[in-house]
Amino acid sequence: MSLRPQEGDEKLRDLDDESDSEMDSGADDDLAPRWKADLASKAAEQFRSRTRGRPRDLTRLIYSTDLTPKQILAGETEKHSRGDVMDDEEDELFHIKKSDTFTTDGREIIDRSKEDVRIENLAEWDDETVLESIRHLFITGVKFGDEPGIDEDGEPYEDEDGGFEDLEHSDDEGSDEEASQPKHKPLREGQAGDDKATELRKKKEALKRKFDAQYDNEEPADEKLDFYQEKKGEMAHQLALNEAEFEGMDPESRALVEGYRPGTYVRIELENMPYEMVEHFDPTYPIVVGGLLPSEERFGFVQVRLKRHRWFAKPLKTNDPLIFSMGWRRFQSLPIYSLDDHSIRMRMLKYTPEHMHCYATFYGPISLPNTGFCAFNSLGDKTAAFRVSASGVVLDIDRTSKIVKKLKLTGVPYKVYKNTAFVKEMFTTSLEVAKFEGANIRTVSGIRGQIKKALRDPDGCFRATFEDRIKMSDIVFLRAWLSIQPKKFYNPVTSLLLSDKTQWKAMRLTGHVRYDRGIKTPNATNSSYRKIERTAKVFNPLKIPAKLQAELPYALKPRNTKEPQKTPYLTKRAVILEPEEKRAIQIMQEMREIRKEQLSVRKQKKKEAKKKHMQEMAAKDERKGEKLKEKKRESLRESGKKQQREDGSGRPAKRRRTD
Repeated sequence: MSLRPQEGDEKLRDLDDESDSEMDSGADDDLAPRWKADLASKAAEQFRSRTRGRPRDLTRLIYSTDLTPKQILAGETEKHSRGDVMDDEEDELFHIKKSDTFTTDGREIIDRSKEDVRIENLAEWDDETVLESIRHLFITGVKFGDEPGIDEDGEPYEDEDGGFEDLEHSDDEGSDEEASQPKHKPLREGQAGDDKATELRKKKEALKRKFDAQYDNEEPADEKLDFYQEKKGEMAHQLALNEAEFEGMDPESRALVEGYRPGTYVRIELENMPYEMVEHFDPTYPIVVGGLLPSEERFGFVQVRLKRHRWFAKPLKTNDPLIFSMGWRRFQSLPIYSLDDHSIRMRMLKYTPEHMHCYATFYGPISLPNTGFCAFNSLGDKTAAFRVSASGVVLDIDRTSKIVKKLKLTGVPYKVYKNTAFVKEMFTTSLEVAKFEGANIRTVSGIRGQIKKALRDPDGCFRATFEDRIKMSDIVFLRAWLSIQPKKFYNPVTSLLLSDKTQWKAMRLTGHVRYDRGIKTPNATNSSYRKIERTAKVFNPLKIPAKLQAELPYALKPRNTKEPQKTPYLTKRAVILEPEEKRAIQIMQEMREIRKEQLSVRKQKKKEAKKKHMQEMAAKDERKGEKLKEKKRESLRESGKKQQREDGSGRPAKRRRTD
């Protein structure tokens, strides 16, 4: 490492040289001030005092030098170990004064990073007693009185063959219990009562057990187990603990404590079973036995989120029977489909929507939320189409239902006053009118109104007020919401009570019953479609008073264009023509026919001439297009040649003149 003098050091040394030269030149000058006397020694002393407390750069001394440790310890520097550097400094105008900074053997005095080391002080480390006194402070050292290669338990680190003991594997690989148990090494006689050694041995055993638990498995230690493997490991660990705990117990006592283990044959006694279960019992038909929670034995209205299966062809209708498979139960119920109408009400749907979810409410056994289910229309094995009708999940359990359906009532006025009208045919009794008092009504023409009070006679009529006068031909209608309740129908599937498990019949619709029995649907007179005949409305003529007509502008005054009631005389009289008049009329008709024929011939000739002209113009345009294409090709050819000339010579060629 080369110790180069810093910029401040060079300035001080230059100052010393200048001061020496001044002292030599003006030694005989008695008029020099006192503060200029001995400036070099003062500056050197200040530099030594300032550099005495400077921190040493140990990194540069170790890593940034080519000198050996002995040379660094002796105080040698890289600059003074090479003679060519010193020779180059002789040619310079200013150079460092070496008499004060370096010794006779070339060592630097004022810029040393190491303290002086005396060789005679290193002789004490040759004494073995001193070395043994500090040997226990190092990792590889041993205590006084211990033999090398023997641990504090009195056993050698190596075996007879020179190998180390494998703490991860046991000598007997077939015995897992012995491998999992830590080995207790016998203590030496001198350390039998040493508490520190006993504590250290326990700590080693704990570390060994921790090491075995982490690294004895087949999987890598750094691989993180997923949730399934973690739970599987916990179950295996719990099973091992149970096996160890109930090892000496008899099977009866063990079953009372932990229950019957999987794979054990048990005998179940069922009470209050129907006799059909025993009579039609089939040993080859599997029966799944399960349990119900106390909360699942209650009944109420269940709200689910349902979606019709995409492979089921027909939409599902409200109040049509549907078979649900939910949890341990299979039952038939009558669902009502609905949608959330902007978080205001649950509006009933007549059919399930297409390609989207809806809500369904039915009466049945209570199930926990998030319980999945599937629904069927029929459980018969002869169904040709896809059998799964819908699927969904349980949302809420509610003993009450809050589903409303849209209701539109219509009526007609039978008495109309200024803004008041009497309406009939909307309600049947006064009690219904009292229920809807204050409800908003509306006419087809858009006039809004309100129900005021029921009339005493006739029954079901009421008085209503409107924003404007309505007409006798208007229809008044009322929009309302009617609360509906799902029917409490629950029909469990009892297929296990039948001899043939596939012949269970559920509740059917009226149309299915008529179809199976071959009964035709009765045709009600009021339900059949018939042609609607409406009479033409005859409006009264517009009558404008004479006073108002006089005030109207002329353009808006009505025109009295009355048709003549009698046939005029000129049209009904008989005209007898003379022979000359008949001849003149005949000549005029012939001339009109000739003119008509001439016009038709002229029109045909114009049409042919126009067609010929269009053909000529098309041929002309085609020739013009060919010329344009040829001109475009020629221009592209010339531009290509120009590009080639520019690429070949590096500069554009002269353009030739072409006529």
